[in-house]
Amino acid sequence: MISTDTQPRCYFMSLTWSDSPVSTHTRALASELVRRGHKVVLLVDQQNREVEDHEANPAVYSWPSRRPTKLKDVLFLRRLIKKYRPDCLVAAFGATNVMLCVGRWMGVPNRVAWYLSITEGITIDGPLGKWKLKVLRFRKRMVYRFLTHLLPNSEAGSQEAQRRSGIPPHKCTVLYLSLPDPKLELNGSECRRDENRVVCVGRLHPFKGQDVLLKSIAKIKDRCPHATFEFVGDGPFRAECEQLAAKLGIADRCDFLGRVPHDQVLLRMGSASVAVVPSRFECFGLVNIESLAMGTPVVASDVGGIGEIFKDGEEGFLVPADDPDALAERLAKLLNDAELRKRMSEKAIERFQKFEQSNVIGDQVDWFESITT
Repeated sequence: MISTDTQPRCYFMSLTWSDSPVSTHTRALASELVRRGHKVVLLVDQQNREVEDHEANPAVYSWPSRRPTKLKDVLFLRRLIKKYRPDCLVAAFGATNVMLCVGRWMGVPNRVAWYLSITEGITIDGPLGKWKLKVLRFRKRMVYRFLTHLLPNSEAGSQEAQRRSGIPPHKCTVLYLSLPDPKLELNGSECRRDENRVVCVGRLHPFKGQDVLLKSIAKIKDRCPHATFEFVGDGPFRAECEQLAAKLGIADRCDFLGRVPHDQVLLRMGSASVAVVPSRFECFGLVNIESLAMGTPVVASDVGGIGEIFKDGEEGFLVPADDPDALAERLAKLLNDAELRKRMSEKAIERFQKFEQSNVIGDQVDWFESITT
């Protein structure tokens, strides 16, 4: 039961100041906490010093270091804790270690960390050797002993955190990330569906599985002769994917667009007939939610938290990861069945309401208030 105690509290929240979904979600939480009468201090990355405002609510401070892992970051956080006496620290990404450790040292009663990445994906995606990964995992396991609550953004993430980091189940609370309705960002711009166009949005990295999609395209190129495929995003896997497309004889059907502005990403999603998310690992997969919001059926790997976002056969299809044959079959089915696409599109828009920001933030702020009473 949520407490009715309305005593003002103070919350510290770390974030990267950008238009990313994680940043947008964190700022929405901060705004709602402020609206309810609480004090919020946002700790942002050093390169965004121009947004600093120490007098506002939320107050905004930037870390002394580019990545807050140094002694000067420890001393900086210690000074802020002494000044504001926060009731709760909410850490994410590179700030997690310093915030949990200093928070424990300074006696902050609630020390919360987001858990936003599946470890296997980090392993595939990164250049670190096995020994260094083991050291980092051990260090994280030790740091997590200082938290009071962990916030995985999926049930899959919660299970992994319990299994790999030894977090007790009672300390894990799943809070899904949310999105404001993407159509608001488009300012009335219309999306005209192209029944032959498929879009794949994501960083070009091995764990995102764009190579699996390319192999699927080669299998259905004759069954779907007019289909074209857009790859939106950039990364070190791009050259390899372009070479694979040429080798498979499908280069003329594939367009690698690189990085494009977010509103253009949404327009391309909204005008495509199908969105594909062929990831090998994924903690949550916000691109799936954006696709739902744009009414675009999704064909995605059934990994991590993706299966928590939409239901197989309802708003799209779930397929085994790293299985070009299964992906090809589902893609061909959708591309060749306009009525099925229409039905899934309608369900997708309805399903998005579960993740629409104004429908989510209130309940999550209730939770933050409940732990600080």
